[in-house]
Amino acid sequence: MKSLAVWLAVPALSLGACATVPPTPEQVAACQEMERDMGVGVRHDHAEMKQQGRNPMNLSHDQCRRILADQGS
Repeated sequence: MKSLAVWLAVPALSLGACATVPPTPEQVAACQEMERDMGVGVRHDHAEMKQQGRNPMNLSHDQCRRILADQGS
């Protein structure tokens, strides 16, 4: 049980560190391109709805929404 707590804590701490690092100009440009091509609307994910985790596309969309919100886009 103790090892499970460690496995759960490591990603949470890593994500916290990522939130404090400003996006690179390349990341901002990629997010702006994604917004032009696909929009930044909320997509549904059947795996997430079944408690099976999120898919990479939805995670990248969430990250881009945060980046664009911080940029004032």
